[in-house]
Amino acid sequence: MTEAGSSCSASGLKREPTWIDVAGMFPDPKECLTAFLTVAAAEVVAGIKPANLIRIPNQKLPCGRRMYRLWQRFGEELMSILPFTVMTMKVSEESILLLVYRIELLQRRLQGRTMQTFLARLGYPQPLDLDAALAQLQGSFATGIPHEVGMFLGYPFKDVKGFMAQKEPTSQERGMWRIYGPAGRSLQLSNYYRSKRMEMIRKLAHGQVPNQLLQAA
Repeated sequence: MTEAGSSCSASGLKREPTWIDVAGMFPDPKECLTAFLTVAAAEVVAGIKPANLIRIPNQKLPCGRRMYRLWQRFGEELMSILPFTVMTMKVSEESILLLVYRIELLQRRLQGRTMQTFLARLGYPQPLDLDAALAQLQGSFATGIPHEVGMFLGYPFKDVKGFMAQKEPTSQERGMWRIYGPAGRSLQLSNYYRSKRMEMIRKLAHGQVPNQLLQAA
């Protein structure tokens, strides 16, 4: 999520609504940041996705604010009310990368045989422990965005594997990630994730309070 805006027109759009369509509804800076995170982490808030990677850019957005500065100002306070865990992956002058995750969902994914084998081959500590795995993942961000992060984000193994092998995507249909091999299940999952984000934006557009949406999660 890197978009913001100055007006709300989400309810009457003929396209998928984005953050830019609701950002102007939140003149209070802390509430604006909360709404931003609510949208950016919508699938995690809904409890259907183990984690999201959120980029907070250090640039003025169309709403006139810099989420980078708002996170520096209010981030620690917000983390006390968020229904998920936040881990800073990388901080630079250009952006802050946050991994937001549900502990129980990510632990369950890490316990899967596919995830265990996959990360073991990449040198992750065994037996696989959530804290140790996240610490190694965090360290990998020092040289860029590690490709294996897709597994932590709940992407299908075949798509993460195909991306790491630098193959040509087999599906040209738009998804939240590049799709390799049979597209059916991947597209279905991507559309499911996207639907939760659209649902969150529409709730904000209809006046629901960001804090209340988080507390209801």
